[in-house]
Amino acid sequence: MTEIERSAEVAEIFAQDTDHKAQFETLSKLCNKYLPVNAIGRVDTNEIIKIIDTVIALETGSMVVSRQFVSLITERLDNPNLESECIKLIAEGILSIIKTRTISYEDQVCILRLMLASLYEKEGRIKDAAQALIAINSDTSPKFNSPQATKEGAKALLCIRITKLLLDCAEIDEAEQYVNRTSLLMIEVGSTANPEIQIEHKALQARVCDAKRRFVEAAQRYYELSVTEQLPMSDRITALGKAIVCVLLAKPGPQRSRLLTIIFKDERAPNCPSFEIIAKMYLTKVIHKDELAEFESQLQPHQKADEHGESILKGVIQEHNITAVSQLHINIKFKTLGMLLGVDTDAAESMAGEMIASERLHGYIDQTNGVLHFEDANPMRVWDGQILGTLEQVNKVSDMIVAQHPQFATFLS
Repeated sequence: MTEIERSAEVAEIFAQDTDHKAQFETLSKLCNKYLPVNAIGRVDTNEIIKIIDTVIALETGSMVVSRQFVSLITERLDNPNLESECIKLIAEGILSIIKTRTISYEDQVCILRLMLASLYEKEGRIKDAAQALIAINSDTSPKFNSPQATKEGAKALLCIRITKLLLDCAEIDEAEQYVNRTSLLMIEVGSTANPEIQIEHKALQARVCDAKRRFVEAAQRYYELSVTEQLPMSDRITALGKAIVCVLLAKPGPQRSRLLTIIFKDERAPNCPSFEIIAKMYLTKVIHKDELAEFESQLQPHQKADEHGESILKGVIQEHNITAVSQLHINIKFKTLGMLLGVDTDAAESMAGEMIASERLHGYIDQTNGVLHFEDANPMRVWDGQILGTLEQVNKVSDMIVAQHPQFATFLS
Protein backbone atom coordinates (compact mmCIF):
# COMPACT_ATOMS: atom_id res chain seq x y z
CA MET A 1 0.00 0.00 0.00
CA THR A 2 1.40 3.39 -1.01
CA GLU A 3 1.39 6.32 1.38
CA ILE A 4 -1.31 8.07 -0.68
CA GLU A 5 -3.53 4.97 -0.67
CA ARG A 6 -3.01 4.47 3.05
CA SER A 7 -3.86 8.08 3.86
CA ALA A 8 -6.93 7.90 1.65
CA GLU A 9 -8.15 4.70 3.33
CA VAL A 10 -7.71 6.06 6.87
CA ALA A 11 -9.26 9.41 5.88
CA GLU A 12 -12.24 7.55 4.45
CA ILE A 13 -12.69 5.66 7.74
CA PHE A 14 -12.88 8.93 9.66
CA ALA A 15 -15.13 10.52 7.01
CA GLN A 16 -17.64 7.65 6.73
CA ASP A 17 -18.82 7.82 10.31
CA THR A 18 -18.40 10.38 13.07
CA ASP A 19 -19.12 7.81 15.77
CA HIS A 20 -15.88 6.99 17.61
CA LYS A 21 -16.89 3.40 18.25
CA ALA A 22 -17.59 2.75 14.56
CA GLN A 23 -14.34 4.41 13.53
CA PHE A 24 -12.37 2.29 15.97
CA GLU A 25 -14.05 -0.95 14.83
CA THR A 26 -13.18 -0.20 11.19
CA LEU A 27 -9.58 0.63 12.12
CA SER A 28 -9.41 -2.65 14.07
CA LYS A 29 -10.32 -4.54 10.90
CA LEU A 30 -7.55 -2.72 9.06
CA CYS A 31 -5.16 -3.64 11.85
CA ASN A 32 -6.15 -7.33 11.53
CA LYS A 33 -4.60 -7.43 8.05
CA TYR A 34 -1.14 -6.66 9.42
CA LEU A 35 -1.26 -7.53 13.14
CA PRO A 36 -3.85 -10.23 13.92
CA VAL A 37 -4.82 -11.06 17.50
CA ASN A 38 -2.73 -14.23 17.61
CA ALA A 39 0.01 -13.32 15.15
CA ILE A 40 2.92 -15.75 14.93
CA GLY A 41 6.49 -15.01 13.88
CA ARG A 42 7.16 -11.92 11.79
CA VAL A 43 4.72 -9.19 10.76
CA ASP A 44 5.01 -6.20 8.43
CA THR A 45 6.40 -3.74 10.99
CA ASN A 46 6.85 -0.89 8.52
CA GLU A 47 3.22 -1.00 7.40
CA ILE A 48 1.91 -1.16 10.98
CA ILE A 49 4.01 1.84 12.02
CA LYS A 50 2.90 3.85 8.97
CA ILE A 51 -0.77 3.07 9.65
CA ILE A 52 -0.37 4.26 13.26
CA ASP A 53 1.38 7.43 12.05
CA THR A 54 -1.41 8.09 9.54
CA VAL A 55 -4.18 7.51 12.13
CA ILE A 56 -2.59 9.91 14.60
CA ALA A 57 -1.86 12.51 11.92
CA LEU A 58 -5.36 12.50 10.37
CA GLU A 59 -7.54 12.33 13.47
CA THR A 60 -8.69 15.70 14.76
CA GLY A 61 -10.40 16.69 17.97
CA SER A 62 -10.17 14.61 21.13
CA MET A 63 -7.81 11.86 19.89
CA VAL A 64 -10.14 9.27 21.43
CA VAL A 65 -9.93 6.91 18.47
CA SER A 66 -6.17 7.20 17.95
CA ARG A 67 -5.60 6.51 21.66
CA GLN A 68 -7.81 3.43 21.47
CA PHE A 69 -6.01 2.32 18.31
CA VAL A 70 -2.56 2.68 19.93
CA SER A 71 -3.88 0.72 22.93
CA LEU A 72 -5.07 -2.04 20.59
CA ILE A 73 -1.62 -2.30 18.97
CA THR A 74 0.04 -2.25 22.40
CA GLU A 75 -2.15 -5.12 23.63
CA ARG A 76 -1.39 -7.21 20.54
CA LEU A 77 2.34 -6.68 20.99
CA ASP A 78 2.05 -8.52 24.30
CA ASN A 79 2.24 -11.80 22.42
CA PRO A 80 5.00 -14.40 23.12
CA ASN A 81 4.50 -15.86 19.63
CA LEU A 82 5.60 -12.65 17.91
CA GLU A 83 9.28 -12.24 17.08
CA SER A 84 10.88 -9.98 19.69
CA GLU A 85 12.53 -7.92 16.96
CA CYS A 86 9.10 -7.07 15.49
CA ILE A 87 7.74 -6.13 18.92
CA LYS A 88 10.75 -3.92 19.53
CA LEU A 89 10.56 -2.14 16.16
CA ILE A 90 6.83 -1.43 16.46
CA ALA A 91 7.15 -0.22 20.07
CA GLU A 92 10.06 2.05 19.18
CA GLY A 93 8.13 3.32 16.14
CA ILE A 94 5.04 4.19 18.20
CA LEU A 95 7.12 6.01 20.83
CA SER A 96 8.86 7.98 18.09
CA ILE A 97 5.51 9.00 16.54
CA ILE A 98 3.90 10.14 19.80
CA LYS A 99 7.00 11.60 21.49
CA THR A 100 5.62 15.15 21.20
CA ARG A 101 2.21 14.08 22.52
CA THR A 102 3.30 11.74 25.32
CA ILE A 103 0.94 13.34 27.82
CA SER A 104 -2.05 12.20 25.73
CA TYR A 105 -0.83 8.58 25.55
CA GLU A 106 0.64 8.20 29.04
CA ASP A 107 -0.72 4.74 29.80
CA GLN A 108 0.31 3.34 26.40
CA VAL A 109 3.79 4.91 26.67
CA CYS A 110 4.27 3.34 30.07
CA ILE A 111 3.35 -0.16 28.83
CA LEU A 112 5.53 0.18 25.73
CA ARG A 113 8.55 1.33 27.73
CA LEU A 114 8.18 -1.55 30.19
CA MET A 115 7.94 -3.90 27.22
CA LEU A 116 11.05 -2.44 25.60
CA ALA A 117 13.01 -2.55 28.85
CA SER A 118 12.39 -6.29 29.14
CA LEU A 119 13.44 -6.85 25.51
CA TYR A 120 16.59 -4.75 25.88
CA GLU A 121 17.48 -6.63 29.06
CA LYS A 122 17.21 -9.98 27.26
CA GLU A 123 19.50 -8.65 24.53
CA GLY A 124 22.06 -7.50 27.09
CA ARG A 125 21.42 -3.82 26.37
CA ILE A 126 21.35 -3.01 30.06
CA LYS A 127 21.83 0.75 29.79
CA ASP A 128 19.08 1.04 27.14
CA ALA A 129 16.77 -0.94 29.41
CA ALA A 130 17.49 1.44 32.28
CA GLN A 131 16.89 4.51 30.09
CA ALA A 132 13.57 3.06 28.86
CA LEU A 133 12.38 2.78 32.47
CA ILE A 134 13.79 6.16 33.50
CA ALA A 135 11.71 7.80 30.74
CA ILE A 136 8.48 6.58 32.41
CA ASN A 137 6.76 9.36 34.34
CA SER A 138 5.68 7.32 37.34
CA ASP A 139 4.29 10.40 39.09
CA THR A 140 1.48 10.77 36.53
CA SER A 141 1.19 7.35 34.90
CA PRO A 142 -2.07 5.58 35.94
CA LYS A 143 -0.18 2.28 36.24
CA PHE A 144 1.80 3.62 39.19
CA ASN A 145 -0.75 5.88 40.88
CA SER A 146 -3.81 3.75 41.55
CA PRO A 147 -4.54 2.90 45.22
CA GLN A 148 -3.60 -0.72 44.56
CA ALA A 149 -0.32 0.28 42.86
CA THR A 150 0.56 2.50 45.83
CA LYS A 151 -0.24 -0.32 48.26
CA GLU A 152 1.96 -2.74 46.31
CA GLY A 153 4.80 -0.22 46.14
CA ALA A 154 4.78 -0.04 42.32
CA LYS A 155 6.88 3.16 42.22
CA ALA A 156 9.41 1.73 44.67
CA LEU A 157 9.65 -1.48 42.62
CA LEU A 158 10.25 0.57 39.46
CA CYS A 159 13.05 2.52 41.16
CA ILE A 160 14.53 -0.73 42.47
CA ARG A 161 14.54 -2.21 38.97
CA ILE A 162 16.18 0.93 37.55
CA THR A 163 18.81 0.88 40.32
CA LYS A 164 19.69 -2.75 39.56
CA LEU A 165 20.13 -2.01 35.86
CA LEU A 166 22.22 1.11 36.51
CA LEU A 167 24.47 -0.85 38.87
CA ASP A 168 24.85 -3.60 36.27
CA CYS A 169 26.05 -1.09 33.68
CA ALA A 170 28.30 0.71 36.20
CA GLU A 171 26.30 3.97 36.28
CA ILE A 172 26.95 4.30 40.01
CA ASP A 173 26.06 7.98 40.53
CA GLU A 174 22.67 7.56 38.82
CA ALA A 175 22.09 4.35 40.77
CA GLU A 176 22.66 6.24 44.00
CA GLN A 177 20.06 8.83 43.00
CA TYR A 178 17.46 6.12 42.43
CA VAL A 179 18.27 4.19 45.59
CA ASN A 180 17.83 7.46 47.53
CA ARG A 181 14.54 8.08 45.74
CA THR A 182 13.44 4.57 46.71
CA SER A 183 14.18 5.40 50.36
CA LEU A 184 11.62 8.21 50.18
CA LEU A 185 9.08 5.96 48.46
CA MET A 186 9.50 3.31 51.17
CA ILE A 187 7.54 5.60 53.47
CA GLU A 188 4.48 4.99 51.26
CA VAL A 189 5.11 1.24 51.25
CA GLY A 190 5.37 1.05 55.03
CA SER A 191 7.74 -0.96 57.20
CA THR A 192 5.72 -4.19 57.25
CA ALA A 193 3.50 -4.03 54.16
CA ASN A 194 6.01 -5.61 51.78
CA PRO A 195 9.10 -7.10 53.45
CA GLU A 196 10.48 -8.28 50.07
CA ILE A 197 10.74 -4.67 48.90
CA GLN A 198 12.44 -3.70 52.15
CA ILE A 199 15.05 -6.45 51.74
CA GLU A 200 15.60 -5.65 48.07
CA HIS A 201 16.06 -1.98 48.88
CA LYS A 202 18.55 -2.69 51.67
CA ALA A 203 20.55 -4.99 49.37
CA LEU A 204 20.75 -2.24 46.75
CA GLN A 205 21.80 0.32 49.35
CA ALA A 206 24.64 -2.04 50.30
CA ARG A 207 25.66 -2.51 46.66
CA VAL A 208 25.65 1.25 46.00
CA CYS A 209 27.73 2.01 49.11
CA ASP A 210 30.10 -0.80 48.14
CA ALA A 211 30.42 0.51 44.56
CA LYS A 212 31.00 4.07 45.88
CA ARG A 213 33.75 2.63 48.16
CA ARG A 214 31.87 3.68 51.30
CA PHE A 215 32.88 0.40 52.83
CA VAL A 216 31.79 1.03 56.43
CA GLU A 217 28.21 1.80 55.32
CA ALA A 218 28.25 -1.15 52.93
CA ALA A 219 29.46 -3.51 55.68
CA GLN A 220 26.67 -2.27 57.98
CA ARG A 221 24.00 -2.91 55.31
CA TYR A 222 25.38 -6.32 54.40
CA TYR A 223 25.52 -7.36 58.05
CA GLU A 224 21.91 -6.25 58.57
CA LEU A 225 20.97 -8.48 55.62
CA SER A 226 22.95 -11.37 57.12
CA VAL A 227 20.70 -11.34 60.20
CA THR A 228 17.43 -10.90 58.29
CA GLU A 229 15.31 -13.97 59.08
CA GLN A 230 13.21 -13.71 55.90
CA LEU A 231 16.27 -14.50 53.78
CA PRO A 232 17.39 -18.09 53.10
CA MET A 233 20.44 -19.16 55.13
CA SER A 234 22.64 -19.32 52.02
CA ASP A 235 21.86 -15.68 51.18
CA ARG A 236 22.51 -14.65 54.77
CA ILE A 237 25.93 -16.31 54.74
CA THR A 238 26.73 -14.64 51.41
CA ALA A 239 25.78 -11.26 52.90
CA LEU A 240 27.99 -11.95 55.94
CA GLY A 241 30.90 -12.75 53.63
CA LYS A 242 30.39 -9.44 51.82
CA ALA A 243 30.19 -7.62 55.17
CA ILE A 244 33.56 -9.13 56.12
CA VAL A 245 35.14 -8.01 52.84
CA CYS A 246 33.82 -4.46 53.23
CA VAL A 247 34.79 -4.09 56.89
CA LEU A 248 38.34 -5.22 56.08
CA LEU A 249 38.57 -2.60 53.31
CA ALA A 250 37.07 0.20 55.42
CA LYS A 251 39.14 3.02 56.85
CA PRO A 252 39.85 2.85 60.60
CA GLY A 253 37.36 4.56 62.88
CA PRO A 254 34.90 3.98 65.74
CA GLN A 255 32.12 2.62 63.48
CA ARG A 256 34.50 0.19 61.79
CA SER A 257 35.80 -0.96 65.19
CA ARG A 258 32.25 -1.65 66.40
CA LEU A 259 31.43 -3.63 63.25
CA LEU A 260 34.70 -5.55 63.52
CA THR A 261 33.80 -6.55 67.07
CA ILE A 262 30.25 -7.59 66.11
CA ILE A 263 31.42 -9.69 63.17
CA PHE A 264 34.31 -11.28 65.10
CA LYS A 265 31.89 -12.39 67.82
CA ASP A 266 29.28 -13.69 65.34
CA GLU A 267 29.15 -17.48 65.71
CA ARG A 268 28.83 -17.89 61.92
CA ALA A 269 31.96 -15.88 61.13
CA PRO A 270 34.54 -18.71 61.69
CA ASN A 271 32.97 -20.55 58.73
CA CYS A 272 33.71 -17.64 56.36
CA PRO A 273 36.90 -17.77 54.24
CA SER A 274 38.34 -14.49 55.55
CA PHE A 275 37.77 -15.08 59.26
CA GLU A 276 41.48 -15.48 60.07
CA ILE A 277 42.18 -11.99 58.74
CA ILE A 278 39.20 -10.61 60.69
CA ALA A 279 40.58 -12.26 63.84
CA LYS A 280 44.04 -10.75 63.33
CA MET A 281 42.50 -7.35 62.57
CA TYR A 282 40.37 -7.53 65.73
CA LEU A 283 43.23 -8.76 67.93
CA THR A 284 45.65 -6.20 66.40
CA LYS A 285 48.11 -8.79 65.13
CA VAL A 286 50.45 -8.29 62.19
CA ILE A 287 48.98 -9.56 58.88
CA HIS A 288 51.54 -10.92 56.42
CA LYS A 289 51.30 -10.59 52.65
CA ASP A 290 51.05 -14.33 52.03
CA GLU A 291 47.90 -14.45 54.18
CA LEU A 292 46.03 -12.14 51.80
CA ALA A 293 46.09 -14.22 48.59
CA GLU A 294 42.73 -15.94 49.18
CA PHE A 295 41.12 -12.73 50.37
CA GLU A 296 42.33 -10.74 47.34
CA SER A 297 40.76 -13.31 45.00
CA GLN A 298 37.30 -12.39 46.40
CA LEU A 299 37.62 -8.69 45.61
CA GLN A 300 35.64 -6.97 42.86
CA PRO A 301 37.47 -4.58 40.49
CA HIS A 302 36.24 -1.46 42.32
CA GLN A 303 37.47 -2.93 45.63
CA LYS A 304 41.01 -3.47 44.40
CA ALA A 305 41.99 0.14 43.67
CA ASP A 306 40.76 3.59 44.67
CA GLU A 307 40.04 6.51 42.33
CA HIS A 308 43.78 7.27 42.19
CA GLY A 309 44.67 3.73 41.16
CA GLU A 310 46.21 2.89 44.56
CA SER A 311 45.55 -0.52 46.13
CA ILE A 312 42.85 -0.18 48.80
CA LEU A 313 43.73 -3.43 50.55
CA LYS A 314 47.45 -2.67 50.64
CA GLY A 315 46.86 0.70 52.28
CA VAL A 316 44.45 -0.73 54.88
CA ILE A 317 46.74 -3.64 55.79
CA GLN A 318 49.81 -1.40 56.02
CA GLU A 319 47.98 0.94 58.41
CA HIS A 320 46.79 -2.02 60.46
CA ASN A 321 50.30 -3.45 60.64
CA ILE A 322 51.73 -0.14 61.88
CA THR A 323 49.06 -0.14 64.61
CA ALA A 324 49.88 -3.77 65.43
CA VAL A 325 53.60 -2.94 65.66
CA SER A 326 52.78 -0.09 68.06
CA GLN A 327 51.28 -2.68 70.43
CA LEU A 328 54.52 -4.70 70.42
CA HIS A 329 57.29 -2.07 70.38
CA ILE A 330 58.14 1.15 72.15
CA ASN A 331 59.92 2.36 69.01
CA ILE A 332 61.06 1.02 65.66
CA LYS A 333 63.47 2.14 62.95
CA PHE A 334 61.83 3.19 59.70
CA LYS A 335 64.14 0.85 57.78
CA THR A 336 62.78 -2.11 59.78
CA LEU A 337 59.21 -0.83 59.53
CA GLY A 338 59.57 -0.46 55.76
CA MET A 339 60.79 -4.06 55.43
CA LEU A 340 57.81 -5.24 57.48
CA LEU A 341 55.34 -3.26 55.36
CA GLY A 342 57.00 -4.07 52.04
CA VAL A 343 57.78 -0.41 51.23
CA ASP A 344 60.89 1.78 51.27
CA THR A 345 62.03 3.79 54.30
CA ASP A 346 60.64 7.11 53.04
CA ALA A 347 57.20 5.60 52.32
CA ALA A 348 57.10 4.06 55.81
CA GLU A 349 57.95 7.43 57.38
CA SER A 350 55.36 9.23 55.25
CA MET A 351 52.65 6.73 56.17
CA ALA A 352 53.44 6.96 59.89
CA GLY A 353 53.44 10.76 59.67
CA GLU A 354 49.97 10.81 58.06
CA MET A 355 48.60 8.47 60.72
CA ILE A 356 50.04 10.59 63.55
CA ALA A 357 48.71 13.80 61.97
CA SER A 358 45.20 12.35 61.70
CA GLU A 359 45.42 10.87 65.23
CA ARG A 360 45.09 7.31 63.96
CA LEU A 361 48.44 6.62 65.61
CA HIS A 362 49.88 8.07 68.80
CA GLY A 363 53.59 8.78 68.74
CA TYR A 364 56.29 11.01 67.29
CA ILE A 365 59.04 10.80 64.68
CA ASP A 366 62.75 11.20 65.33
CA GLN A 367 63.91 12.08 61.81
CA THR A 368 67.56 12.51 62.86
CA ASN A 369 67.87 8.86 63.90
CA GLY A 370 65.12 7.54 61.59
CA VAL A 371 63.05 6.17 64.47
CA LEU A 372 59.30 6.06 65.08
CA HIS A 373 58.42 6.30 68.77
CA PHE A 374 55.03 5.01 69.92
CA GLU A 375 52.93 6.46 72.74
CA ASP A 376 50.25 4.66 74.67
CA ALA A 377 46.81 5.77 73.44
CA ASN A 378 44.91 4.29 76.41
CA PRO A 379 44.11 7.24 78.73
CA MET A 380 44.09 5.06 81.87
CA ARG A 381 47.46 3.56 81.07
CA VAL A 382 48.81 7.04 80.32
CA TRP A 383 47.44 8.24 83.66
CA ASP A 384 49.01 5.26 85.45
CA GLY A 385 52.30 5.95 83.69
CA GLN A 386 52.24 9.58 84.80
CA ILE A 387 51.58 8.57 88.41
CA LEU A 388 54.38 6.01 88.24
CA GLY A 389 56.74 8.62 86.80
CA THR A 390 55.87 11.08 89.56
CA LEU A 391 56.44 8.48 92.29
CA GLU A 392 59.79 7.50 90.76
CA GLN A 393 60.83 11.17 90.82
CA VAL A 394 59.76 11.43 94.51
CA ASN A 395 61.84 8.34 95.32
CA LYS A 396 64.82 9.78 93.47
CA VAL A 397 64.56 13.06 95.40
CA SER A 398 64.29 11.22 98.76
CA ASP A 399 67.34 9.12 97.91
CA MET A 400 69.28 12.30 97.13
CA ILE A 401 68.21 13.87 100.47
CA VAL A 402 69.32 10.77 102.42
CA ALA A 403 72.63 10.75 100.57
CA GLN A 404 73.31 14.34 101.67
CA HIS A 405 71.72 14.07 105.13
CA PRO A 406 71.89 10.50 106.49
CA GLN A 407 70.11 11.53 109.69
CA PHE A 408 66.84 11.75 107.74
CA ALA A 409 67.01 8.05 106.79
CA THR A 410 65.24 6.97 109.97
CA PHE A 411 62.61 9.68 109.51
CA LEU A 412 61.86 8.68 105.88
CA SER A 413 61.56 4.98 106.77
